[in-house]
Amino acid sequence: MTQAITVKCKLIVTPDLTQSVDETLVGFSDACNQILLEAKEQNCWNTTKLHHLTYKPVREATGLKANHVCQAIRRVVNQHKTTKQIHKFRPTSISLDARTFKYIESLQKVGVTLKSGRVNFQLKIGGYQIALLRGQLPTSATLSKSRNGNYYINIVVQVPIQPKGKTPKVLGVDLGLRDIATTSTGKTWNGNKLRATRNKFVRVRASIQSKRTKSAKRLLRRLSGKESRFRALGQSQYIQTACTRG
Repeated sequence: MTQAITVKCKLIVTPDLTQSVDETLVGFSDACNQILLEAKEQNCWNTTKLHHLTYKPVREATGLKANHVCQAIRRVVNQHKTTKQIHKFRPTSISLDARTFKYIESLQKVGVTLKSGRVNFQLKIGGYQIALLRGQLPTSATLSKSRNGNYYINIVVQVPIQPKGKTPKVLGVDLGLRDIATTSTGKTWNGNKLRATRNKFVRVRASIQSKRTKSAKRLLRRLSGKESRFRALGQSQYIQTACTRG
């Protein structure tokens, strides 16, 4: 089994490429906003139908690559599914797919398609990110710009997850007076022997109490301790029996 996770990596964007990246971000947000306007007017949130309505005019207006426009359509539709009220997209990120993005493990670089063409960016990452990306062939990512002007790429990878073990069986035991033990599987133990012994203690205790002597009181204390130990031991034995046989 695998699970999709996002690996956030910092991009080293040289000053001569900053403008190209920013223009692509602006173009992508403009595309999303044009698509959003058309989707609202037509009340259309189907990816295929929206593609027929917006692809050509949006591409001509923004100058984006074909896959950039396709990703913008998906961004609008997915955002609508998550948040029904969408007001405006800002130029802070762009969605990338296998045709507009490539991870180059041997060089620790990523190839990204911008409006101006394909560019390779060096990654500034540590051992943790390198370990997560090792041997991966990711096909989707998101390039973003932070408020302080840094650029990042969030790469989606599949990592194995350990299957959860089987839930251990739990046996419930209910203790009572008539049925000394009842398990959650429906089995019961009536405890006739325990009740007979308890009744014997009651008769002996009543006989001793009637004498009202000092020796009778001492005997009564010893009998009380013996009865308590018997009651605890007898009940615990029934519980153990229920757990082992239930």
